[in-house]
Amino acid sequence: MNEALMDKIMERCQQDPEFAEIFDALIKVSQAAANIGMTMEEMATICMTGWTIGADPQLAQMIKSMSEISNLGLDIVDK
Repeated sequence: MNEALMDKIMERCQQDPEFAEIFDALIKVSQAAANIGMTMEEMATICMTGWTIGADPQLAQMIKSMSEISNLGLDIVDK
């Protein structure tokens, strides 16, 4: 664990309630993931995927559209 980084994270939690809320949620979910046997690599991959989608509004819209198509029972076919 990087203590210097954790100190910065804790400082940011004190300054930003929204950041603190997300920090708390991630801590709780990651503990639950460990309890069911999810590996750190699996957890990291899932989190990085979520972060990537969240950081790119166009990608987020594409995922939403694909989900809506799937929910309609249609297949996405690449020709």
